Amino acid sequence: MNAHIRFIPVTEIHDPLTLSIGLSGGSGTGKTYSALLMARGIAETVTGRPGAPIGYVDTENKRALHYKQAFPEMMHFDFQALDHSGNVVGFPPERWIEVIDAAEEAGLPVVILDSFSHAWEGVGGVLDLHAQTLDRLTRGDDSKKDARSQLAWAEVKPRYRRLIDRIVRANTNIIICTRAKPVMQKGFGNSSVNARKTKTRREDVPWDPASDADLMFEMTTMVILDPSAPGCPVHQIKVADQFKGLLDPRRPMGVETGRAMAEWAKGQGNAQKQKELLDRARTEARKGKEAFMTFWNSPEGKEHRELLRTILEECQRLAHEAEAKAEQNDDDPFGLPPVGDSLTDEQRAEMEAAERAFREQGEQG
Repeated sequence: MNAHIRFIPVTEIHDPLTLSIGLSGGSGTGKTYSALLMARGIAETVTGRPGAPIGYVDTENKRALHYKQAFPEMMHFDFQALDHSGNVVGFPPERWIEVIDAAEEAGLPVVILDSFSHAWEGVGGVLDLHAQTLDRLTRGDDSKKDARSQLAWAEVKPRYRRLIDRIVRANTNIIICTRAKPVMQKGFGNSSVNARKTKTRREDVPWDPASDADLMFEMTTMVILDPSAPGCPVHQIKVADQFKGLLDPRRPMGVETGRAMAEWAKGQGNAQKQKELLDRARTEARKGKEAFMTFWNSPEGKEHRELLRTILEECQRLAHEAEAKAEQNDDDPFGLPPVGDSLTDEQRAEMEAAERAFREQGEQG
């Protein structure tokens, strides 16, 4: 038996969790102000006292100091691309790890990284490191860049992955602000959709964060703000049921948002009960429209209607699917819809290309 491994009953674990919150958006969407408000709520809840310090890592030419009168508790760090001697050092992953280490050593209850986009697309960031590595591997021969690109990523991505792991393992709460750029659309008005899909881009979200999927989906919560509603979590990329009641797309995030999320992290919030209620709503929706309507109009449904509205669209879809399935005639196999092969377009294209190559080899043989 391995004496170094011990499974601990969760009832004996009382350490608070830490939050990693991602806020992305274009200029004027309220990222900085929202981050400061939420950080104030987190810091006061964690420490139990008003005016608790908020760490702020500023890559935006001291832009956060515009808010120093409103947030005198801010502990500011001017994170520049130059070192003390004026040499360009950029924003590689290792420097961000040092910043998080320093925030923990200073005992800060929360730290804001703004703008973390520099870690991805800034000088010395991941994209810049990839380009430098690719130049070294190809020695300036552009004809070799496509073939060597993955080799370059193999050198750079582990460094970035260590940074993401450091964020996840942080002993302080972290709010990460990133820029977002508008996505090219096809179609017009309400019928327009994103022109091209990527692994970090949802078809219904017209913004592309300056980061990658590794970061976005490691966050406790990840939202994209929209200029049409500054400070509001309009596009919810990753929001667990525990936070759906807190992050209303129509209501700006603020001190109370941070306070409630910190209470959940301490294990003292009512987030688990909210999740159970939302799961019960989904269960009723899977039974069909009538069952869901009964639950919606029940005393419990009326009491928590504001929370239930956060998943109303999802429940409507589940109920419609249940009704459609109930109408299908299982006695007629030709009347049933095809199951599908669950392949993505890229996977199907690769499979078809492999089949063609195999047939061509057979014909040549």
